[in-house]
Amino acid sequence: MSTNMLRIGFVGAGCVNFGRWNVSWDHASRLEQLGGFQVIAIVDPDTEKAEQVLKTRLTSQHGRYYTECRVLADIADLIVMNPDAVFIGVPPVARGSLQCNKDLELQCIRAGIHVFMEKPMSVLPLDDFQPYAAAIQKAVGESNVVLSVGYMFRYHAAVTKMKELIKEHGGKVMAFNARYYYAYTEMTNKYWYNADLSGGPVVEQATHFCDLARYIVGDVDLASVHTLMLEADDRSGAGHIAHVPLGAEEDIPPRKRIPRVTISHWRFEDGGLGTMMHSIALPGTRYEATIDVQLDGLKLSLIEPYQDNCILRVRTMEKGRRNEDRDFTFEGSDSYSTELKTFMEAVRTNDQSLIKSSYSDAAKTYELTWAIRLSGEQNFRA
Repeated sequence: MSTNMLRIGFVGAGCVNFGRWNVSWDHASRLEQLGGFQVIAIVDPDTEKAEQVLKTRLTSQHGRYYTECRVLADIADLIVMNPDAVFIGVPPVARGSLQCNKDLELQCIRAGIHVFMEKPMSVLPLDDFQPYAAAIQKAVGESNVVLSVGYMFRYHAAVTKMKELIKEHGGKVMAFNARYYYAYTEMTNKYWYNADLSGGPVVEQATHFCDLARYIVGDVDLASVHTLMLEADDRSGAGHIAHVPLGAEEDIPPRKRIPRVTISHWRFEDGGLGTMMHSIALPGTRYEATIDVQLDGLKLSLIEPYQDNCILRVRTMEKGRRNEDRDFTFEGSDSYSTELKTFMEAVRTNDQSLIKSSYSDAAKTYELTWAIRLSGEQNFRA
């Protein structure tokens, strides 16, 4: 790639690519801050929605990036325009499959187009997903394109610091514990509440923390995964949530509604133990999330990594400070922006090694999330 000005396309006119009032992590907004591109198309079957997005973007302070943009209903029409890169941000139920018109990433890669794709990679069970993953990896090797999966926390300054401290300390991680609490009372998107569409809360949401477990500690012994879920129709009644927004769940059968609580534990291949809890009980829109990592003589707590004012709290034996915590803050750090900046640089230099979340590695995270989900479904107490 010799030119600095990249011709890009967006696949999907929804919030992942273009945001909404309470979402700050959309790709377009981050790319507009980086510059160095021209949007040539927005692809979405809902062309009316895409036209409105384009109109809004054209009239913004960043309208110059969209002056050559067209609205298309079919990704095939974008592919013939030969963009340098595409950003695929459609729901996973519409991609990640060898089924007709659901192989969006594969079509682009085979055409020699660089791809940034969102997580989760699919909603298919593993036996159905693996042939698609194999086809993707074969096509990447043949086309020599850059492919990045959207695990932005791998680019988070606090996570980089955690890995540095673990390496400096030496020894093996003994324990990894993640807590991800979802605020549900104002989330009206039916996609989130239907496990068939979203993959469920671990495959779709907590996948970020499953990925960090692997990125920080190492691969998981999938045979050791054990999960308990509190389902919507648990006979105890404990799965009832009273503040679901009107219209969000009414027509979803109980067995397809997402679990209210998921608790899972496992053993890492390197010997340490991992645990994770996901719940959907919080009011409002602000999630709560924390990760704890323990080694002999070292404790790391990543507190609220989704927030700008996140903290990395460290307790160590260093200089005899046995009971003191040291807080690191990362003001101005934006992992979403860093991830996209890295992808754009990888496209310009055609250097896949810059990418921290390759497709083959992300596929292992997908396997872990499905192992967690399947174990919970097998242990469900009706």
